Amino acid sequence: MLNVEQAIAEVASVYQSLTGRAIKPGRHELPPEVDPASQAETNYRQFKALLEQAARASAEPRAKMEPAIAPCADVVELEREVRVMMDIPGVAREQLAVAVMGDALTVRGERGGARHVAGLLRLEERRKGPILRTIALPPRARRDGIEATLRDGVLTIVIPTDGHGNDTTEIPIDVK
Repeated sequence: MLNVEQAIAEVASVYQSLTGRAIKPGRHELPPEVDPASQAETNYRQFKALLEQAARASAEPRAKMEPAIAPCADVVELEREVRVMMDIPGVAREQLAVAVMGDALTVRGERGGARHVAGLLRLEERRKGPILRTIALPPRARRDGIEATLRDGVLTIVIPTDGHGNDTTEIPIDVK
């Protein structure tokens, strides 16, 4: 059987360690058909499962958990197209992929290790690892004509559009 006071104390402790503040007391009514002890036990088990999942993930090797590099980008809207210019120096075209998924344009890739001559490495600031950047497509984007070119470390993606247009669409309301 669950010790409710101990469960509340543990949840409050985790909340404070994550947010830096004490949990605010609240009052939440349960429907009369719900057994409070059973509901508390179910919620506590879900909470513990989430904590255990996070603990397992933190035990994975550091290489798997390294965040992706999010390259800097400029997005410029022109009359009939949107241009995305993204800085990706030191990455070959073969190491990049550009894809449209739903309403998002995603650039994925991999920046390999630094190329240096034999000797003692004194400083290594150039990041290596996975590259990932997602940018929302404009509402009037035409997905069939998107082009991407890589030149001098800058990936330029041209997204044709149906013009600037009006972002607001009025929806007629039927009266019945």
